[in-house]
Amino acid sequence: TINEDTLQKARSSNGCSIVLGDRPVRLTLLRAWEALSFFGKIKLVLALMWSSLRQPTDEELRAWMESIMNDPTNDILTKSIDELSKHFPAVKQTIIEERDTYMACKILQTVRILGDGSARDGAKRKIVVVVGAGHCPGIIKILLNERGYSTGIKISVEDELRKVIETKKYKIEDPHVMSLVTEVVSMDPVT
Repeated sequence: TINEDTLQKARSSNGCSIVLGDRPVRLTLLRAWEALSFFGKIKLVLALMWSSLRQPTDEELRAWMESIMNDPTNDILTKSIDELSKHFPAVKQTIIEERDTYMACKILQTVRILGDGSARDGAKRKIVVVVGAGHCPGIIKILLNERGYSTGIKISVEDELRKVIETKKYKIEDPHVMSLVTEVVSMDPVT
C-alpha cells in the first residue's frame, strides 16, 4: 500500500521528503543485549567497566591520531568493526548487519511509495540516501540481491523486516511493532 502521508509531504515540498530509515536505537540495543549469551553479557559489562577505568595516555592518543591523519589507506572503521566482531559477533550482527537489512528494506519501501506516486501523476522523483560509511557495503549487497543480481531470488521486504524487529519483549502482533514493518516514517522538510 502507498503511505499517503509520505507521498503528500513529497508533493508539497518540491518533491523532497525526509524519510527516517534506521531502526529505533532502543530496539537495536535490546536485540543486541538479547543476542548475547549469559557469559557474553558478563564479558560486555566487564569490557565497558575496564574501558571506563583505563583511559588512554596522551602518547597513545597522539599515536592513534597520527596513524589516522598520516595514512590515507588506514580504514579505522573497518578495523573497529572487525575488532568488535572478534569479541562480540552477536553484537556486530545486530548493530551492523541487521541495521543494514532494516535500512535497505526502508529504502525499497520508499522506492515503492514514490514509484507508485510517479505512476499516478507522472512526476519524476529522486531518492538521496545518507547512511554511515560502515553500512554502505551491506546495504548495497542487499539492494543488489533484492533485484535478483546475486542469487536470482528477490527478497520479501516485509519478511526481512519482521526478522530484524521482533524481540522477546516486543512481538510482531503489537500494532506499534508491526508499524515498523509496514510504514515508512517521514518528516516535514525544513524550509
